[in-house]
Amino acid sequence: MDTYARRVAVAITGRTQWGDGRGPSGYSGRDHIDLIVDLLFKPDAMFREELIPFERKKLKSKFGLDPNAKFFAPGELMLNEEFHRLSSEIRAKMDRNNKYRPSRDEQAVIDAQNKMATLSFFMTGQGIAIIPVEGTETFASTGIKHTDHGTEEVQKVLLVMQDAYLNNGDMSAAVDTLISAINAKTMHPQDLQSKIDMELIYNAHKPWRMAAIATVVALLLLIARWIIHSKIITAMIVLAILWAMAEQAFGLWLRVAILERAPVSNTYESLLWMGIVAVILGVIGQLLSPKSWYLAAGLGASVLSILFAMLVPLQDQTNSLPAVLRSNYWLIVHVLTIVASYGALLLGAVLAHVYLFKDVLLRRPSKKSERIIVQIYRMMQIGVILLTAGTILGGVWAADSWGRFWGWDPKETWSLISILTYFILLHARYVGWIRDFGLAVSAIVGFLAIVWTFYGVNYVMASGLHSYGFGSGGEIWVVTWAVAEIVFITICLWRRPTSPSQLRRKQKIDHSKVAHKSVTVT
Repeated sequence: MDTYARRVAVAITGRTQWGDGRGPSGYSGRDHIDLIVDLLFKPDAMFREELIPFERKKLKSKFGLDPNAKFFAPGELMLNEEFHRLSSEIRAKMDRNNKYRPSRDEQAVIDAQNKMATLSFFMTGQGIAIIPVEGTETFASTGIKHTDHGTEEVQKVLLVMQDAYLNNGDMSAAVDTLISAINAKTMHPQDLQSKIDMELIYNAHKPWRMAAIATVVALLLLIARWIIHSKIITAMIVLAILWAMAEQAFGLWLRVAILERAPVSNTYESLLWMGIVAVILGVIGQLLSPKSWYLAAGLGASVLSILFAMLVPLQDQTNSLPAVLRSNYWLIVHVLTIVASYGALLLGAVLAHVYLFKDVLLRRPSKKSERIIVQIYRMMQIGVILLTAGTILGGVWAADSWGRFWGWDPKETWSLISILTYFILLHARYVGWIRDFGLAVSAIVGFLAIVWTFYGVNYVMASGLHSYGFGSGGEIWVVTWAVAEIVFITICLWRRPTSPSQLRRKQKIDHSKVAHKSVTVT
């Protein structure tokens, strides 16, 4: 019920809770449980509640709506003739052409219509699935107006609960009565009850948020350690890293135990696994090379992965597993390998940012710079090996599932493009076509290709046999990140010396200035 309430709240309003002075009218400072109970017990009143977010000012003016309002009542939109006309036109276009891509304004109308459809389900007094069906993992539904056959006794108790809610009665007693009525009908199987208990822990504890906090703490302590050489700070860094890794392991274990599958079946889980791989490689690299930047880069990559995962809509974080992916064996050997390669390549890209920021933007090259270049190169090597192996394994899975090893599906094609991109970059470095600066820039450009393969094919192209990975959301953030990377590379190209000899001359001039200043002071 807790997870269901969260999904309904996100589907309608975009959030699971709302701070004071924010959110839909009447829900400031409240959360998902308040919303779901209102939907269940006073559905008629929800027709007039301002619940549906709609922020396209141009369209609001066109529909005759208040351009400054952020939320609107479903009744207000349902009775708006212009809104209804435009939504009908968009649906007709999509019916005529299944590859039609709506504009941003059209997508906003579709989203609002979908939110209204979710609300209409409750307005009709439909039930919710809360009564376990004996011998299965399915649930029967009951509601104040409709109930499945054989659940009439539970519905009677639900109506008593509704009366207590509407009249500010003792809700705790009513809830206990409802639970007793459900248990009298049938009990949860023990293994299912264990999953429910774990899911409640997962929802309440939020292990990935805790992991992000712990990782940021570790990064801040690392910065402090570079400034103040203290054994106490070193010990605190170790504890913070252990805390972060423990939270990630806990979150991973909970998802695997609840869902009984490898945790890489959607974009959300893949991003989290990518961050875990990055921090593990960072720790291993730091242990093998104590003076490296592996650890700091691994922690940074982990934070970025978690932050981008949090941008994935809730309904896409908890979606059910498509039939084609119901193979734990192939999920483990193919998808885990592919996403692990993304983690290694992300770590290489973060190291490249460190090099460019320090050596090019700040112009402070040192012997440590050569180590960073080696570290970037190693991560690119590890990444391309895993990426190639994962792609080949994907072909074997495709032969097993679809009867062919390779079919030039967009996902397959872009996987090959990503592999060839990194092979070219690594070869260019090996034969000397690109030097340190070129390798650092290449690591970032290569990861842009990975992001397109991972995100662009799924969310922008949205075509091909890999349709189970498609979705929407986060486009603005991804485009913002891509533009920021292009701007960063452009600035680095402008700031870098045109030749190694020019850089050496710049260093000599800087040293001579320091020497001259010391002579003047003397």
